[in-house]
Amino acid sequence: MTKEYTHELNEEVRSVSGGYTLDTESTLDVDGREVLYVLGSAVVDSSCCGMGGCRYALVPGFISKLKDRRNQAGLWVSDVEPVVDEAARKRITRLIEQRETVQQIQFWG
Repeated sequence: MTKEYTHELNEEVRSVSGGYTLDTESTLDVDGREVLYVLGSAVVDSSCCGMGGCRYALVPGFISKLKDRRNQAGLWVSDVEPVVDEAARKRITRLIEQRETVQQIQFWG
């Protein structure tokens, strides 16, 4: 099953206690298939409990169609297949951790 991924970088999303920003997109070759992952930073800067932050990766999934169309806002849209196989998730996690400095990696479900 494929899902649409909208490419939108450098737009801060704010919440009550902080915010996050996706800033970098990259791909990995995993057993002949290309995986899209996105890096971002989260900051807790307006919480009553203190401040903090982390660098993270979001993995939308295996690329079916990369930036093949634009949405109504003019942003690129890709089709991805979420990574559901646990062994594949572990392999992708190891590869990202070798390439990037991140505290957590989240997969689309």
